[in-house]
Amino acid sequence: MILAAVLLFGVVLTGWFSPRLLGRLTVGGISPGTALAWWLLTAAGVLAGTLGAVLLLVLPDHGPAGAITRILHECWAAVGHSGLPGLDPAAGTFAAAALAIAAARLALSTARRRKHSTQLHRRHLDVLRLSGARPGPTLWLPDDRPIAYSLGGRDGLIVASRGLAGRLSSRELDAVLAHERAHLRGRHHFLAGCAETLGRTLRFVPLMRELPGAVRLLVELAADRAAAAGHGPETVRSALLSIHAADGDTALRLRWLARHPGGPSRFPERVRAVVGGTLALFAPPVLTVGLMFTAGLLSCW
Repeated sequence: MILAAVLLFGVVLTGWFSPRLLGRLTVGGISPGTALAWWLLTAAGVLAGTLGAVLLLVLPDHGPAGAITRILHECWAAVGHSGLPGLDPAAGTFAAAALAIAAARLALSTARRRKHSTQLHRRHLDVLRLSGARPGPTLWLPDDRPIAYSLGGRDGLIVASRGLAGRLSSRELDAVLAHERAHLRGRHHFLAGCAETLGRTLRFVPLMRELPGAVRLLVELAADRAAAAGHGPETVRSALLSIHAADGDTALRLRWLARHPGGPSRFPERVRAVVGGTLALFAPPVLTVGLMFTAGLLSCW
């Protein structure tokens, strides 16, 4: 039980304090794709750590927990597992029930989101067919407003309006379409949907509560970077100024484009993404081992 409790403590530390650290790293100049991977892998690590702690509580003899505890805490006999046997059944039952409720809510929210996405996709196709638009890589709406967006899924769509083509130059229009293609290629709709589901289901955890907003912004920055790599950051900036109101996210995207010229990811960036993502994914167990090892050393003194 001690190992499970410390693992849960590592989960709490990660879930409650990582958003501030991740936010600072995000604005510190790293690429949007790297920041996106770190946010999502930290959330995955919190979920995996919670599941691991519950399994340690409900498995017979707590699975490998006894062996791990003996290895790390030979000097920590005074507060070992055998001192609190009466709490094991109650803690295991409560943890399993809480996990089952959370899993049920997560599954229900995921099903609702997928159903809504499917209905939205079909509704767009029906409207486009009725309007006489011809299906293709980009579906053009006969609308004078500047509209551009994409719909994810197995049959991803890019939807744009004739008003958009009339307002932008050909180079700006190509940049906007490249931005939307980057969303489809990077499966950004799926990632944003997963973040939205986690944020709605586990809103009491600060990391999950802030995850949807962070992912929405980062996928836009990642798509901007992809468009800037092919068409230049100034072209993307001018297109943004032409079709978007100067809200907070747009202003941040404009500042990011001014500071980062775009271009393909470099090898150091990929290494940073992999190393940071691995640390983010395994943050709860790393904290657990560190805490138990420190406690074991202190008890030996």
